[in-house]
Amino acid sequence: MKIIVLEGSPNKHGSSNMLADSFIRGAKEAGHSVEVIDAARGKIHPCTGCIHCGYEGPCAQKDDMDVIRPRILDADMLVFVTPLYYYGMSAQLKTLIDRFCAFNSSIQRKHMKSALLAAAWNSDDWTFEALE
Repeated sequence: MKIIVLEGSPNKHGSSNMLADSFIRGAKEAGHSVEVIDAARGKIHPCTGCIHCGYEGPCAQKDDMDVIRPRILDADMLVFVTPLYYYGMSAQLKTLIDRFCAFNSSIQRKHMKSALLAAAWNSDDWTFEALE
């Protein structure tokens, strides 16, 4: 299985990336192919809602999503990795996900598997509810 891990932490050695490292190690040991895309280190502009893409065509913005898009569409599974900042995903991961607007139908047609790995310092029962 081809797995794309979308990391969203601006802290390269933070808790969420440690979770990702454990997942990646296990996935590779199980024989899966894993590629990491670091949203915090890439050049990814926010979606402007211009709809130039027509919800399935190329985005008007020219940035790292031109390379990321085909990699995502070639995957069998997406793993979203984020620290919890103010009860939501990181801005870096949210920016990348917002750009799915230009190829969301293609993602849905693939019926990809997905997983969410998130880390937070708060231990309240409701801490992760915003990510559901």
